Amino acid sequence: MTADGSPNADVLVEQLVELAREASSTELSPQESAGLHRLELALVARKRRSPALKLAIVAAAIAVAVSLFVFLGRDRPLTYEVANAAVSEGGYVATAAVQAYVRFSDRSEIEVAPATSVRVSDLEVHGARVMLEGGLLHVRIRPQRRTSWTLEAGPYVVHVTGTEFDLAWRVDEQVLDLRLHKGSVIVEGPLADAGVRVSAGQHLVANHNAGTLSLVDELSVLPASSEAPPPAMAAAPSASPAPALAPSPIDVAPSTRPRDLGPTAKSRAEAPSWQARVAHGDFDGIVADAERRGLDRVLTESTATDLAALADAARYARREEVARRALSAQRTRYPGSTQARDAAFFLGGLAEGQKADTAALEWYDSYLGESPDGAYASQALGRKMMLLERLHGPRSARAVAAEYLARFPEGPYAGSASKLLSAQ
Repeated sequence: MTADGSPNADVLVEQLVELAREASSTELSPQESAGLHRLELALVARKRRSPALKLAIVAAAIAVAVSLFVFLGRDRPLTYEVANAAVSEGGYVATAAVQAYVRFSDRSEIEVAPATSVRVSDLEVHGARVMLEGGLLHVRIRPQRRTSWTLEAGPYVVHVTGTEFDLAWRVDEQVLDLRLHKGSVIVEGPLADAGVRVSAGQHLVANHNAGTLSLVDELSVLPASSEAPPPAMAAAPSASPAPALAPSPIDVAPSTRPRDLGPTAKSRAEAPSWQARVAHGDFDGIVADAERRGLDRVLTESTATDLAALADAARYARREEVARRALSAQRTRYPGSTQARDAAFFLGGLAEGQKADTAALEWYDSYLGESPDGAYASQALGRKMMLLERLHGPRSARAVAAEYLARFPEGPYAGSASKLLSAQ
């Protein structure tokens, strides 16, 4: 403070400089950094000049700071630069024998393995759309309050927030291979129409040609404090999934447990469980096993775990009627369980595209009513928004879009919600 109690000009300008630096969540461009540097130099010079000159410099500094606040406060799409590779028209990055790097202005980075073809498109304020046409990427997306990143590989779309993972797409085999080290992503595509959530330490392999999808836990997870990429970046991950860890406990009320099925069921317990077989992609085998035992009997006598595994296997094998019956059995026989609540979401996914899409809306509403904070709440609300737009037009979906952004500002449908609201 000065003698008359007014703020010290030196402190004022220093605070303006600091606020200008903090005004942007992304790295400053060379022009912005140069402007702030000139402001700092002016502050140093001001201390050695006359009061009149000092006053003029303070006024100029304030004007520069205000301009920087206005400039930095605007929403600007991300920019990026590429190291060790050339970028052709349309954002194509094709590597040869060396590893390349795509670095974005929000400090996110994608490492591109040799002989990989990738394209960057649709740069947005909070993310970008990246298309992997073949090869291997190591992806590090910087966590932020709002992100809108998608990576596409063949028929699959990976919705990303702040996370780190390896993503490979083998074009000849039509195999997607994803190993997640930090955070979580949602994968959509064949056998994953409703979206499959992949969490840290999990490995997803989707074989489009074979019609198989597996998701297993792995023991090796990159420590949260590590910034180093995993080894073997130059080679695509193996398509063979690691052994699954022990299944997590199932939420089933004791009073609803099914009766003992006798020696036949006990002998089957020695074989791999349906849940373990789902993790290894044996979808057709599980459905065939259920039909061999008698589908009606399986649906009325199986545990909640087996019903959930049968429903998953039937969905992935595109045996939709079997999946519907298994999901309905979960809701009828185990009401209130986690499996029964989740079944409403999957029944909504099966109802989409049918003659009456309104059934899908009803199922999504049921799921959101029963599990407002459930694992699939973001997906259910997003799918509801998209269905409303398709069935009744953008205006009917805007209230849901606003709700989605309020609840899931980093969710996979945040970009679509923002576009719906900005179009009004």
